[in-house]
Amino acid sequence: MVGALLVLSSLSTAWAIDPVVRELSHGTVNWTTLELCAAATEANSSGSMAGYEALEGRARARLGPLMLTLAREVQLDSKGTTGDLMQSTDAIADKIDANVSLWEVTEARYYTSGRVDIEVCLPMQGWLRPELSRLATGVDRSSPPDVPITGLVVDARGLALKPAVNPEIRDPSGAVVYSAASMTSFAASQRPFVVYVTDPADPIAVRRAGEQPVIVRAAAVTDGVNLTLDPAGAAALKKASDGAGFMAQGTVVVVTDR
Repeated sequence: MVGALLVLSSLSTAWAIDPVVRELSHGTVNWTTLELCAAATEANSSGSMAGYEALEGRARARLGPLMLTLAREVQLDSKGTTGDLMQSTDAIADKIDANVSLWEVTEARYYTSGRVDIEVCLPMQGWLRPELSRLATGVDRSSPPDVPITGLVVDARGLALKPAVNPEIRDPSGAVVYSAASMTSFAASQRPFVVYVTDPADPIAVRRAGEQPVIVRAAAVTDGVNLTLDPAGAAALKKASDGAGFMAQGTVVVVTDR
């Protein structure tokens, strides 16, 4: 028995629908809220309530290196992880590495037994913004379509999909119909390329894809992270995207298993 919970402070969101969460070595990546999260516990050996501030400081000190380790384990695309990017000689690598320090305490619990639990999360959009903006090379040349299409929802449930920061969506011939390059640099600085959810009714999905998205089905996964649409879905997407601006704005949602 660790003792009664004395104080609870939390910034986390209550979920009615399960998010897409994947385990890492010592934490998780939430592909729905796009956060990299970890936790640490420190306890007073005497079992007293004294020294909460010192205990929290020790927990925070442990979490710094831990978050840096986790930040190297996120799947970036079919070619590698964010660790490959951070270890490269690219000038952006230093910015990505420094941005890991942007993690925030999302929940802290203090127990009468003298234990402190700290949970922290790193918003992936702010962390990876330099790389996301660099990858996005699209130009918004859209004109208002007859029927406004607000976004794209790809149903990939039942497929062995590994969420990634920068997946590709392809037609049956293998041609890429959506990727990071589809978005404008400004749009990529504001939102990620793809949001993953377990249910298309998730409020995050609705906000992202809008009220009138085109909904298609993925037929296969290649390289673990890239999706291939079935012929009907590819045709529907081509028709919907002609003259529409949602591809350049990145209002794309992938529905996958938890």
